[in-house]
Amino acid sequence: MSKEDEDFTEKHFERQEFKKNEILLNGGEVCTKLHFVSEGLLRTFHINKNGTEFTRLFVPEGKFCTVLLSFQEKIPSPATIQAIENSVLYSISHTNFIKIISGSAAAKNIYTSILENYQNFQITRLEFLTTLSPQEKVEEFLKENTDLELRISDKIIASYLQITPETYSRCKKKMSS
Repeated sequence: MSKEDEDFTEKHFERQEFKKNEILLNGGEVCTKLHFVSEGLLRTFHINKNGTEFTRLFVPEGKFCTVLLSFQEKIPSPATIQAIENSVLYSISHTNFIKIISGSAAAKNIYTSILENYQNFQITRLEFLTTLSPQEKVEEFLKENTDLELRISDKIIASYLQITPETYSRCKKKMSS
């Protein structure tokens, strides 16, 4: 981005701080903001009809987080966004986001790239969840996310892998023996 584009973009973001476990967006609310994680770690999750929690996504520093369907369509969010750690975010409203995308070709290109990367991540994640055994899921997750594993509880990691916490613990133990 040019300095002019950076200045234009920065003036539309608001700095926000969230405490560990604080909810940024509850499922059922309309998502009105796009967040950039400057410090900390977020997750998006949903709870099914049986009360089981499923973590959809972890969002570390340097990444954007929103519930895109709700943000774009202004409909109730199917997911909740939570700070897993104390977090510093730069957030932008939908109105200001549209201003930036409309006013800067560079911002629009960055947004397109983010969407493409997210789409590729979702395809890979679906394949991961549907083709690997629980043991393979744990091994792959730990191999690719050594930094995150230390920052996230086993219960939340298990919900991300769509296995029980007990299965996660057994699989981790099996790896170390």
